[in-house]
Amino acid sequence: MNDHSTDENSTDENRTSVSRRAVLTAAAWSMPVVAVAVATPARAASGDATGQVWVETVQGGTWVNPEYYGLWVQIRNNDTQSPSLPVEAITSATITVSLPLSAVGELQPVVIANAGGSSPVVPALPTTDPTWVAAGASDDGAGNAVYTLVYSGSIEGQGLSGVTFGILGPAGGLVSPVDYVITATGEPTDGYVDVFTGTLF
Repeated sequence: MNDHSTDENSTDENRTSVSRRAVLTAAAWSMPVVAVAVATPARAASGDATGQVWVETVQGGTWVNPEYYGLWVQIRNNDTQSPSLPVEAITSATITVSLPLSAVGELQPVVIANAGGSSPVVPALPTTDPTWVAAGASDDGAGNAVYTLVYSGSIEGQGLSGVTFGILGPAGGLVSPVDYVITATGEPTDGYVDVFTGTLF
């Protein structure tokens, strides 16, 4: 299992900080973007031609009307473990996002944005691959709300897919800062699970 993380004080050269609040006059939902994190940790090569889902980039902040936490998560089919063999395409992937129950509102599936059609538009964040769907929200029994997103399609070796989504905040207003944990898996798989931790401000 890989574990990588970011916070606003990180000095990781692959991470870029941007302003805490941006003015978005044309947005259906506006959002201050607070962080961009890019993680491509090294992994030993093997003879296995199965790809792996890695959390490549996370960007997020808050949507202020209505009050949602917002995230964009990009995944990659990492094929560096099999440099001399064609890597199988990832045909399905699952992302889970965990936040403390105390920081969220009513448990409901995430709202997917930037996917075309009637989905909310957040110009500050990238377009969503339209094959992502919200698969539910639950209490994990350990004080966390867990939100699930599911991808179906085809991600070739070193290919990317991303999803922008919002999580409803509590009635009293958004909590800041709030820590989150993202896990990502895919099929076909060798059992690898990627874990990414970060903080929304």
